[in-house]
Order: sequence, then C-alpha cells, then structure tokens
Amino acid sequence: MEFESFDVCVVGSGASGSVAAQEIASRGLRVLVLEEGRELSAGESLHGLESAWESALIPTPGGLLRPFGRPWSASAVGGGMALYAGISFRLRHVDLDAGPHVAPDALDPAWPIGYEDLRPYYDRVERCIGVARELGADPLEPPGSPPVLPAHPLSGRGQLLAAAGRRIGLRPFPTPLAINSVPYAGRPACIRCGPCNEHVCPTGARATATALLPDAPLPPGALTVAHGAKALRIVLHDRHRRRAADVDWLDLRTRTRRTARVRCVVLAANAIQSAALLLRSTQPGAPRGLGNSTGMVGRGLSFKISGYVGGTVPTDSLPAAGPAAPIDDGPFSTVAFSDHYLDPDAPSGLGGLLYEASEEDRAPVDGRIRLRVHFLAADQPMRSNAVRLARSRGPLNLPRIVIDYTTHPLDKRRLGYLARRASELLAKAGADDIRYEDSNYQLGSRHLHGGCRAGTDPARSVVDPSGRVHDLDNVYVVDGGYFPYAGGVNPTFTIQANALRIADGIATSLGAPPRPAN
Repeated sequence: MEFESFDVCVVGSGASGSVAAQEIASRGLRVLVLEEGRELSAGESLHGLESAWESALIPTPGGLLRPFGRPWSASAVGGGMALYAGISFRLRHVDLDAGPHVAPDALDPAWPIGYEDLRPYYDRVERCIGVARELGADPLEPPGSPPVLPAHPLSGRGQLLAAAGRRIGLRPFPTPLAINSVPYAGRPACIRCGPCNEHVCPTGARATATALLPDAPLPPGALTVAHGAKALRIVLHDRHRRRAADVDWLDLRTRTRRTARVRCVVLAANAIQSAALLLRSTQPGAPRGLGNSTGMVGRGLSFKISGYVGGTVPTDSLPAAGPAAPIDDGPFSTVAFSDHYLDPDAPSGLGGLLYEASEEDRAPVDGRIRLRVHFLAADQPMRSNAVRLARSRGPLNLPRIVIDYTTHPLDKRRLGYLARRASELLAKAGADDIRYEDSNYQLGSRHLHGGCRAGTDPARSVVDPSGRVHDLDNVYVVDGGYFPYAGGVNPTFTIQANALRIADGIATSLGAPPRPAN
C-alpha cells in the first residue's frame, strides 16, 4: 500500500469540494482532492453518462431492493456543476428556520447558523464565478452585494410566461444564473445556443467547479487532484482518539490501493456519498461507522419535491424575436416566480418556486411549440428518510448504498398545490394539452441534502455549525449533507457559500495565515 502525506484530504471535486480545496490550498496548506469520476468533454450529456455510474438500491413495496436509485448529482470532475443549469438562488430567511411550516413528526429544520453568517460567502462566490441577476426583482431575495452581471434577457417562451404571470398577479423576475450574460472572469458571454441543463457547456460561459477562484491564487504544489480515485474509508489514529489519521482510497485506473496520511478530512462527495463513506468506515471504537454514535449518519435525507407541467401554444403567439433574445435559443431557464413560496394558501403556508424549464428540442411541431414549467419545494426532513448500507456488495466489493425515502403526506399536498399553480400559469399563457410530468425525485434528485445534518445537539445531528463531525476533531462535511432543511431553491450556490465558510474556518484552525483583504 502506498502512503503520501497531506494537510487536508478533500473527498469530491464538485461545488463544495472544489471551493473548499481551493480556499484551503490558497492559504498555504497541502491539499489532496479525491475525485472518483473523470473530466467531461464538450458535448457530453447526463443521458449519455449516467448509465455508467453505480446506482443505489431502492426498497420496493414488496420489500425487495432494486437498483433504481440515483446517488449522484454527477460522478465527474466538477460534480453536478459540470452538467447543471446554472440556477443560483440564495436561501431565503424562512429556509433557515422553517419550524412553523414543517410537520410535527419532522426533524428540527432550523439551521444552526443564520443568513448573515452566509452572506459574505455568497457575495464572494458570486464575485468570483459571476451570477447574472436583476437587483430587487425577486420579491424574496435576501440582501447582498449588487449584481456583478446583468440578468439574461428572457427567452421568447420566458416572455410569454412572464406576461401570463403578470395577468394573474404574479411578479416574474429573471432567473439568477451562473452563466455569463457578458464576458466575465476570463469566460465568454453565453451565445444562447440552447438549454444547457444536463449538458457540458460548449463555450465555457457557464461557471464550473474546476475554475479557480480568481481572488485566491494557489501556491505551486499546494493542490493535487487525483482523478479516478475512490475513497474507501477513513481510519482513526486509534480507537481511543477522536482524530482521523488516514484516508484509504483506490486508484480505479490501476486498481492500486493507496493511503493519504492527513491532518484533516473534508467530505464533499454529496449528501449520499459522504454519509455512505462515514458508514463504511467501521473500526474499533466506531462499530456503526464514524460520526454515528447516536445513529444519525444518513438520516434526514432530502431531495426536494418537484415536477413539471407542459403544454403547447401556437408558434405565432411568441413575441417577436429581438437580437438579444432570439426565440429559439437561450438558457434552460430565464424567468422565475417566487409568489407561491411563502403562500398562506399552500399546505403549511410554505410552497415553492416556479420557473421556466425549456426542453432540449425547441423545434415547432405542426405550428406549435412547447412551454414547460418546473415547480419545486423543500421536503420534510424525516428521520426515516435515510442512507444506509446493504449486505450485498457492488463492483468494488464495497457495500451497496440503499436509499430509504418516502414522500410525506404533507409534501404530497404541497406538490399538488404547486402543480395546480403551474398549470394555471400555462393556461393563462394560452397553452393547450397541459400535462403533469413526474420528475421521479423520490429515486434521488439532483438536489441532495441532509444525511450529515448540522445542529448543536449531537443526538439530533451529525456535524456542528462549523461543519465538524461531533464525534471527531478533524473531520468536516461541506456538501449538501450539512443542510438540516433543504430549502426551496436550487442548492448549488448555497453549497458553495457554506463550503467556503467552513473551509475558511478549517484553514484557520490548521494554523494558516489569514486571507489578504480584497
């Protein structure tokens, strides 16, 4: 077995891992990133990639386990950011303490930090990667720095939805996107070549996790990224210590088992994979896995309830195309609505977002084009919704991951409410043949939260407010597993901001000098 020493090992190179690794390395510490996936190329899509990723097991009503679960945002360098739509909302204040709106049998949804703890890190990430948005247009947008990029013009479909929304009293606003509307941070402006969701951006206009934060230059040799590297287990110094000493990992290209000797471990593999790694790390002193002395690792898993409604309108109902926003192209989403987010008519008073969700094929058919709206909301954080390990083993002789997830009755009512509101919006836009489309979120959404939930009580959480695992002194979680409540917006931007906040604290705790003032 090969050994190499680093200050920090970061498991995963997605939205959280890339930010944490770059921040810690920029402070002069040696960082190893273990990334199981490979670098993706322009033109690759989720549809063409996902079949190669190991699935999770899902319990069927009859009790059998079937391999239908989706335990990845993306198994690739850059994680889900390599394929996402760039939608970049900040959590709203209610998302950080949604107690009055959750079911009585849910876990405590309150975050152990407040918005003001996240705000400077939201601002810094936005300044680094660029987020195109319109100041003050979103009625529920929390405070922050002025936008660094102008909002994208609405697509023709977006204009039609916005006009329909206004006629029924809604307040449409441009969807905030980490896609350049003008050249920024060394990346070109979007050329509006089509909806890029679930595709690698062909031009680089969309922000990626692999691009270095421009205000954090790295010392030579500070950051090492191992591709095709599967983290197997975290090993304690000894059974009486609270400190991790090693990370055992497998080089998938050579099938060589290696060990990184570290001062600190940062889990950034996603909410499912990070919990699974802790559960796999059984050893003397941790018979149920690391961080699991109270049985909370894997629990509170959340995916967001979501769905789509679609319909068709005559092609000539679209607004005339202008040079800035041709009607046949543009990002996946250009217009959004938050009017049903805090909504007294919604079950529990907390609804969710509606936004344009254009399909890949936008060509007219028989003189008609499709409109589609995505609706999503936070699900109840339930103890019974959990990641666990099966007795059966997968291709690497590791225990298979099992996803136990059931939609709460309250969330079923909330989902129906949002589907009706989205259908009303399409009807007002003149759409016919309006139909509901299932997102199959219950199999494992691209929005992965919980499993290593944060809190101050170790009996009800896995990590403390700083992201440190309660049972250990030097293991941290920076991905969506931290979320005690999913929040009703796309999580990537918050994952980045929170990872940067936690990484800042880790670097300081390891004796790194402070960051220079901007």
